[in-house]
Amino acid sequence: RNRGQVMTSSEINKHATRSAQTRQRFITAAQQLYAERSIDSVSLNEITVAAGQKNRNALQYHFGGRDGLLQAIIDQHSDRVFVLRQQYLLEPAKPENDAQAAARALVMPLVDYIEENPEGIHYVKILSQLAALNSAILNPSSNSRLTFQDDEKFGALVRRAVGHLRAAEAQRRMFLAVSITFHGIADVCRAGDAPNTNRNLQNRTAMCDQVALAVEALLAAPARN
Repeated sequence: RNRGQVMTSSEINKHATRSAQTRQRFITAAQQLYAERSIDSVSLNEITVAAGQKNRNALQYHFGGRDGLLQAIIDQHSDRVFVLRQQYLLEPAKPENDAQAAARALVMPLVDYIEENPEGIHYVKILSQLAALNSAILNPSSNSRLTFQDDEKFGALVRRAVGHLRAAEAQRRMFLAVSITFHGIADVCRAGDAPNTNRNLQNRTAMCDQVALAVEALLAAPARN
C-alpha cells in the first residue's frame, strides 16, 4: 500500500477482527496461567508465547502492560456475574436476614457463573489474588489502578448486613467476606477436580453453600469491639 492511501472499510473490518482475536488470545492465555500459578509468578513473555504471538511488543500494544491485561480479564467476566447477581437481589423469597441475603448475593452468582462457563473458575482464582487488596472500598489505602464493577444495590445490602458494627470492624468483616468467598470457591473447585479428594468434599453445591454460610456468620456475628 502506498503511503497516504486510505484503507477500505473491508480492510478496516479485517484489521479490527484480527486485533480482537489477538486480544482474546492474550486474555485466554493469561487467565489460565494466572489461575494455575499466580499473577506474580507469570511473566508477560510467558503469556506472549502461550498466546502464540511472535511480536514481543504485541501485549504492550493491546493492553499497555500487566494491569491493562488484568483489567481486560476482569471486564470480560464481571458483566455476566453482575447480571446473575441481580437474580439474588430481586428474588421474591426473602431470606431470614440481611447477612444471609448479602452472603448469598456475594457467593452464589460466582457459583452459577462457573457452572455455565468453565473459564469462570480462572476468573475466581484471579480475583482471589486481587479483589480484597486492590479494591478501594475494601482497602481504602490501595493505589491500584484496577477497577471492579460497582453494584450500588448490592453494596447497600452489605452495608445493612454489617450495620450493627462500628466502621472499622465492618470494614474488616467485608474484607474477609470477599477473601473467604473467592478463596473458598477456588478451593472447592480444586477439591472437586482432585482425584484423591474425599467424596463429601467433592460435592460442589454443598460445599459452596457452606462458603455462603461462613460469610453469613461472619457478617452477622456480634461486634467484638
